[in-house]
Amino acid sequence: MTGLGQSQSIKSIPTPTTSFSSALSDALKSANNTIVESENMSEKLATGEIKNIHDVTIAAQKAQIALQLTTQVRDKVVESYQEIMRMQV
Repeated sequence: MTGLGQSQSIKSIPTPTTSFSSALSDALKSANNTIVESENMSEKLATGEIKNIHDVTIAAQKAQIALQLTTQVRDKVVESYQEIMRMQV
């Protein structure tokens, strides 16, 4: 027999531990922290506190990617909302 027997258990779907809004909020805070860190490192480079330009460049790239990702997620959320609003009830 290939069906599920009494001895086999069906794996249950795990319930999410955080809500979508809290996960989105945490992601936005993380992106903001990345951007602020990049700005701080750029200021320190300009004042001479940081000598390694590689670290500043990497921080700037991380900030740019975080901003692009945030923008894309925002666009998808707005697009989804608009699609839901167009649905006929």
